[in-house]
Amino acid sequence: MAPQLETIPRIISMTNQVGGSGKSTSGVNIGATCAEWGYRTLVVDADDQCDASVALGYMNPDSIEGQKTIFDCLTDKAVKLCEAIVPAFAGPAGAEGSKRLENLDLVLGSSEMENAEQYLTTEMGRELWLKRLLGQVKGDYDVIIIDCPGNLGLVVIGAILACDEVVACIKPGFKELRGLTRIEQKIEAVQEQFGEYGAHATMTGIILVDVPTSRSQGAVWDDGKNMAVQTYGDLVLRGYAEDGEKERYGVRRSTKIPESYAHQKVLLQYDRAGEATYDYVEISKGLGFSRQGR
Repeated sequence: MAPQLETIPRIISMTNQVGGSGKSTSGVNIGATCAEWGYRTLVVDADDQCDASVALGYMNPDSIEGQKTIFDCLTDKAVKLCEAIVPAFAGPAGAEGSKRLENLDLVLGSSEMENAEQYLTTEMGRELWLKRLLGQVKGDYDVIIIDCPGNLGLVVIGAILACDEVVACIKPGFKELRGLTRIEQKIEAVQEQFGEYGAHATMTGIILVDVPTSRSQGAVWDDGKNMAVQTYGDLVLRGYAEDGEKERYGVRRSTKIPESYAHQKVLLQYDRAGEATYDYVEISKGLGFSRQGR
């Protein structure tokens, strides 16, 4: 029998230099879409806010008795990443009525990741921490999505070094758009400094989040959108297109997004026919994913 070839997954880091920019929401919903379309998908919760873990069924990751987290894997070389991988759920994990999400796993986050920068400062090869960990499991997945913290520190440098693609999530404001330059500079610096270790990540997408749904709300949005498109062109991902309207971008503002988080469900499970759900499906297509077998 011929040996089975190892999977070479797409590894995507969801980034921004500030919190509250839709990284976790985008990561889990793109991940859930990929999983439903037949991709074996892993979401890595590297943010101390643990929002990806909450959204996929785990409200208090640090309180699960006997369960390892990403922080355990970072600080104890004897802990393998597979020990921190749990199945993703729609609804609280283990609760009656909660649903296991097929093809979707999670590297459980930890609030202790707020101490990761301090720990990594004294470590040899500190920037390679996540690349080392993902190397243990990447043959098991088609897609790996890393939810990064809202900064550009050592954890994020590790994610950029470990991934192939960086997707930035931003709100449509002038200040937020300026932050994209810092992300680009950080990617370039990682490539230059760690090229010998295989650093080759590039920015492959920009997701505009919290898009106003009425024109009365949209003057600032239009200015921000136009600036983003003029600067970054096709990197700005289209979320939807309505009849007679072209060049519609991003994820529409929706109360269903915070509601789905509160219910610990991805949008496909909470509001399947909703506008924001549709936008994330279209954005997933824009990133090059499609339903497997078609």
